[in-house]
Amino acid sequence: MKLYAIQLLLLVAVLAAPFTTVCLASRTGPPPKCDLLALRPCAPAVIYGARPSGECCAKVREQMPCLCRYIKNLDLGRYINSREGRRIAAVCRVRRLKC
Repeated sequence: MKLYAIQLLLLVAVLAAPFTTVCLASRTGPPPKCDLLALRPCAPAVIYGARPSGECCAKVREQMPCLCRYIKNLDLGRYINSREGRRIAAVCRVRRLKC
């Protein structure tokens, strides 16, 4: 179970890697539900270097407003700017975050 939790934290950190941390000032609608487990479809891309699936890319885009929150987690900071995160962002064509 501990290994699963560490892998999940690694996943979030890697996905957050290519983004900057400038706060989003204007946002319409209710805030998204930040669900770390929603990024599970990206696990093969992070752990095994597989190409991110369409579902992974969709979940990354869906969780983008939450990634700012994940970036600020000190435990995840060491993974920021990792090679895997940049690759996933490039394949998924994810825009830079404004946090």
